[in-house]
Amino acid sequence: MQKILIIDDDKDLCFLLNQFLCRKGYEVTVKYSGEEALEYLQHARPDLIICDLRLEDIDGITLLGKVKQKYTDLPVIIITGHSDIKTSALALKQGAFDYVVKPLVTEQILLTIHEALSNKKEGQASANIQMADKQAGEYFFWGDTESFRMLNKQVQLVGPTDHSVIIYGEDGTGKKSIANEIHKKSKRSQQPFVVVKAGALLKDNALEEVFGSETTAANGEKETHKGVLEQANGGTLFIVEAQLLPLEVQEKLLQVIRRKRMRRVGGTKDINVDVRVIISSNNILWSATRNGKFREDLYHKLNDFNIVIAPLRQRREDIPVLADHFLKLYNEIFSKSIKGFTTEAYSVLKNYDWHDNIRELKNVIKKVVLLNKDAHIGVESLPAELVNQSVPVNANPEEQL
Repeated sequence: MQKILIIDDDKDLCFLLNQFLCRKGYEVTVKYSGEEALEYLQHARPDLIICDLRLEDIDGITLLGKVKQKYTDLPVIIITGHSDIKTSALALKQGAFDYVVKPLVTEQILLTIHEALSNKKEGQASANIQMADKQAGEYFFWGDTESFRMLNKQVQLVGPTDHSVIIYGEDGTGKKSIANEIHKKSKRSQQPFVVVKAGALLKDNALEEVFGSETTAANGEKETHKGVLEQANGGTLFIVEAQLLPLEVQEKLLQVIRRKRMRRVGGTKDINVDVRVIISSNNILWSATRNGKFREDLYHKLNDFNIVIAPLRQRREDIPVLADHFLKLYNEIFSKSIKGFTTEAYSVLKNYDWHDNIRELKNVIKKVVLLNKDAHIGVESLPAELVNQSVPVNANPEEQL
């Protein structure tokens, strides 16, 4: 039986979530504070953690960091409110698996739990490192708008080359999906596509995560750990928020790119490495070189080509196209047959600023499809935060926590 730890100071929500997950066959432990949870984790290891972003004694981001220091591969799902969407995006950078927005929908949280545990079961070396997965292109497709056509043109141009690429864009704009599309267009497409979140690398083991390590066990046997560079050998390494890479990692990475050879931490032999490097950032990296946070020589080495993805609020014509795409996607996943959105619903979606961009839109449509029982999605089915109303989402109370 898989074990889930719930960390939330809302005792009513914990009770309902506990009851629901136990009925679904999970073994659940509940802790009402960050300190209680950390004490529990000293002698126990669950399969998954569900944690509120706002706790009375410690914020969820700090707690996430402490969890990752002890169990780097333990998936964490963040519970958040619409007002904390941007902070939730920061949690994803630092290693959280995903976030779910209150009020919780039982089937949505169940789906997210299943996805998190499935990823863990598939044997990812670390929660900070992801092989190309089923979700990498989940919300990527080519819409028939000017911004999509321009983006497609750039991907088609640089994909078949072996150039390094810098992808700029705010959180949730689909940078990983674009990187994966570039990989698919390249001669390396049948080789690994490996993702590492620079912000989630811990200082104590960042070099080992990237370059691997060799140690000698007490019995004299050699123990080898492959870092992301070896995992991506022959394929593509995508570094998320590269400006957050520790400087010592940047220095060694530059040498590997130049020499196409590397040595594991503690190793004695060089290893041939042929990797295409794509990086992303939500800040202009040239500015990071000016304040000493990113090596200028590494910047020039990686800046063969760059792509800028505009936030949704600057390309509102894409919002209905993306909404239709997600509706089709979740109609299939949830065996629904919703025909579309009303004109008024489209207007609400287009006028909302989408603080977490495509990722937030995707999560909203997922939730709406789960709850909607009509042939079309109207304004009354959209979250209150989107329509600027104080009334809750129109849904059966038994479907929400």
